[in-house]
Amino acid sequence: MRRVPVVSALLLGLLLSFSAPAADVAATLAARPELSRFAAALKASGLDARLRQGHWTLFAPDDATVALPPPPFRAAQLPALRDWLAHHLVPGHVAPGTARIGRAPRALAGNSVQLQAIGGPLLAGDAPVRGAAVPADNGLIYVLTQPLLPFTP
Repeated sequence: MRRVPVVSALLLGLLLSFSAPAADVAATLAARPELSRFAAALKASGLDARLRQGHWTLFAPDDATVALPPPPFRAAQLPALRDWLAHHLVPGHVAPGTARIGRAPRALAGNSVQLQAIGGPLLAGDAPVRGAAVPADNGLIYVLTQPLLPFTP
């Protein structure tokens, strides 16, 4: 009878040793094929390095939305790209219903991003969220079916 707990503990240890290594928000984003344009834009703008420190919530439109032109990005596009991305990056952890009324979390660009689900699908502002949040070591990624605002180069 003592063998069962010992064997169970060994199996649990073995499973935990093969679990995927933890990844920060930038690495988690880069590993998601449906977010390749958003990840490429972050890398081109240099904002991906900033996401490796602190806690972040990303509101990332998927590639199907055609929110961004395909990479490579031209140098002339980078200032507009950084500004657009800053509207989708929120310092800290944002979960549905955690913001008090009138105190929505603010993105790097200064805009507020309200995450809510009132009688329907989860929305980030007016943008529908697809599926559950993707967790990372230092934050969350919400996959959007449209951008929070259009990209204009």
